[in-house]
Amino acid sequence: MAEAVCGPTPEVARRNKSTVDRLTFGVAIRVPAEAYRTGEGPLTLLITEVLGRGPFQGAEWAEVRGHEVHPDGTLRIRQSCALVRVDQARPVEVWSW
Repeated sequence: MAEAVCGPTPEVARRNKSTVDRLTFGVAIRVPAEAYRTGEGPLTLLITEVLGRGPFQGAEWAEVRGHEVHPDGTLRIRQSCALVRVDQARPVEVWSW
């Protein structure tokens, strides 16, 4: 019988390490619509807090809180929470602040 493995395999963890490390306070990320919950269309978010991480629907997801970034680079005043797929979150540069 094969041994059960929790979390990503070492190979997947190495490949995703740079993405995982980027989900921290002060980083802006862009996530496609199909890779996050609680919204529609692509999400660009300036992270203020990572609330947790864990498996969901066969992938690693993170619950993050932050300010949505408008297309012109300005930030939404009120914070939002979203559940995002870690492997689909890409860092982006935001120049408005």
